[in-house]
Amino acid sequence: MKRIILPTDFSDNAYNAICYAIKLFKDEECTFYLLNTYTPAIYQAEYVLHSPGQIGLGDIYQENSLTQLKDLKKQLIAEFNNKKHTFMVHSAFNTLVEEIVETSKNEQADMVIMGTQGATGAKEILIGTNTVHVIKKACCPVIAIPPNFKYENPKEIL
Repeated sequence: MKRIILPTDFSDNAYNAICYAIKLFKDEECTFYLLNTYTPAIYQAEYVLHSPGQIGLGDIYQENSLTQLKDLKKQLIAEFNNKKHTFMVHSAFNTLVEEIVETSKNEQADMVIMGTQGATGAKEILIGTNTVHVIKKACCPVIAIPPNFKYENPKEIL
């Protein structure tokens, strides 16, 4: 059974990479870990120290993340309907790169498959900063899928 981490920010690029992964391993038993990270926009010392005005803010972000992950899981199960595939949702208050590294170790992941589009969405940038850092730090292979890349059986994976 393969264990594959699929990071998502719920963008079209992330969804495309997830679909690519599901198609790539359509004939193999897999557990896919749908991973989303969040940090509140006003993350500051007062938040960490539980300032009264910010208590519960992290819970709201986590709840939104988990809701979107569960919705995505339902959508993927309905769309692909593959009995060989299991989906787990993983939401964490952390940076994307650190959580991918940590989760890949904890779950003994075989691979990470993620989109390449950076947060800026700048078309002239081939690979986003997070993707570069994951490739450098991950303890397992990483497949980076460019935006709008259509699935084809790979001839060779480097």
